[in-house]
Amino acid sequence: MEEKLGKEEIGVVKKTPSPYDLNSNDNPGNLITQVQLKGENYDEWSKAIRTSLRARRKWGFVEGTIEQPKEGSSNLEDWWTVQSMLVSWVLNTIEPSLRSTISY
Repeated sequence: MEEKLGKEEIGVVKKTPSPYDLNSNDNPGNLITQVQLKGENYDEWSKAIRTSLRARRKWGFVEGTIEQPKEGSSNLEDWWTVQSMLVSWVLNTIEPSLRSTISY
């Protein structure tokens, strides 16, 4: 006979984070790194951006491993939302005089 010791098993459901997930703290005004691109510091800036986006599971959008879904896909709107957020985040880390020269 099995004896219970007063402990109940609680089922825990762990959701695997999706790269499309954005949380309530994510907004277009976020500064995702303190390193600002000034031109001569590209290597430092690119490492900081890459690290920050990897920590947020968003680097795949930049490097192309998370491709744009086909027209009509249920993920297409989410993909565009994340893309727009990424553009904002990256632009926020570029010195204003350089930012005005960038086409996106």
